[in-house]
Amino acid sequence: MPFPLRRIPLLAIKEIIKSMDTRAIFFFSLVSKKSANFVMISIPKYSLSAEFIFKENGFLFELMPKDYIKHEVDIIPVFPTTVGNHSLFTRFSFGGLYVNCEWTYFSEVEESIRNLFYNYSRPFKNSKINMKFEAGTKEEFAMEIMRFAWDNGFPLDNIGFRVKNASPESIQELLNRCNEQHMSLHIGTQIPMGFKCTPPPGGYKFKSLSVNYAHWVNLDDFLQCRKVIFTTGFPDLTVEYLNDLLKKIVDVECRLQSFLFQLKSINPTDFTEIVEGLSESEIEQGEDWQELEFERKDGLKLLISLSNGYLDLEDDY
Repeated sequence: MPFPLRRIPLLAIKEIIKSMDTRAIFFFSLVSKKSANFVMISIPKYSLSAEFIFKENGFLFELMPKDYIKHEVDIIPVFPTTVGNHSLFTRFSFGGLYVNCEWTYFSEVEESIRNLFYNYSRPFKNSKINMKFEAGTKEEFAMEIMRFAWDNGFPLDNIGFRVKNASPESIQELLNRCNEQHMSLHIGTQIPMGFKCTPPPGGYKFKSLSVNYAHWVNLDDFLQCRKVIFTTGFPDLTVEYLNDLLKKIVDVECRLQSFLFQLKSINPTDFTEIVEGLSESEIEQGEDWQELEFERKDGLKLLISLSNGYLDLEDDY
């Protein structure tokens, strides 16, 4: 007997959808455009986490409650699902809280991925949305997807941009349009050597920013981020600059409280000067590492360490 959806009041439909597990919500969203609309307006904002992974020859979609921790042992083996003209392999957890859909093909890939993304993103646009662009994804296509998400107000939470190469214009747009205090951004692409970043007024304020090819970074533009990771090519910093930076962190003059820097010019003997005046505690050291515990004025405990050319500040050690 068909489910009499049109006869049920909207408020009741919303309550029914809210009571469903993730698997049921997902499959209900595929029934029709109307059911997808019901899902979109019924799910409480940020109650679900939706992740879209774009690959050279495929697409992966994951849906789960926010803060859900995946356990592969709980995942049921794949079975086919049809969305429009596309056949996907779908897996879900035993409890129905986690859904995973994967599509792989080798022709007309971008158009198919575009359609799948539009189909899946619309009903779950109020979820916390994570997107990853793997190596092999074309820059133009990745930026098209990003602009669609920005222009439609998707609540983006975490972006992984790992396309092989990207233009200065795309990197600048990515930095500026993702610049929010709740946002995490990883840029793993090779950035042209001549790139000059133009920061917004007040600098950047990411929750977390990780850059693999960091030759263009001016650290002063990123002091209002909570966490930064700058590795290959990161410009050298002086001992005096680093000591002044750490004192700013102690005095809560900037938002930065966690970082990892690859520094070629810093020697192990420089560590004492880098941490001078931070704490009365003694420096702990081993064969190839040194570390010092200190405290910010607001009571937050931090650990600064130097090992094999990496200077690391941790706030959750």
